[in-house]
Amino acid sequence: MLMEEMTLCMTYGNLETAMTYWKAGRLEEWIQLFLRNDGDNLALADGLLLEERHYTGIVDFDLRLLEQVQSGAPEYLSKPNDIEYFFLVVERMKAGLSGWNPPPLVIELRSDGSFYVCDGRHRLEMYRQLGVQSAPAIVWATGAEGAEALRGFSTAETVPDGD
Repeated sequence: MLMEEMTLCMTYGNLETAMTYWKAGRLEEWIQLFLRNDGDNLALADGLLLEERHYTGIVDFDLRLLEQVQSGAPEYLSKPNDIEYFFLVVERMKAGLSGWNPPPLVIELRSDGSFYVCDGRHRLEMYRQLGVQSAPAIVWATGAEGAEALRGFSTAETVPDGD
């Protein structure tokens, strides 16, 4: 299926829908709907419900903060067919950008201060290949300490409305 056809089938997998939910105070609902549908990441959706999570909202995330995240195919892909398919998806995403505004990356701020891309490795690789410096993201953390750490994300980093 071509990216253009895939985007026509997506309900939640775009920035506009994420922004609509966020503005309505329903970001966590969008995250669950996206991950359980277009995002096809049930493990993350279920995992996010296990503990108290805190979210930044949709921010313009500096991708240089993800330098520790391996470029190219993720480290958990080892079979040549899986790696080839990963890059095929990235190429399709790049080809379909004119008709699709990708959903935010879903990034965990870990207790050691590092960031981990929980959902969006294809999008991250696409951005890297295109030389993009920042991208829409939702950063989350766990517990009271995580909530405090997230306060470092200012509203100045928030993705513009476009209104």
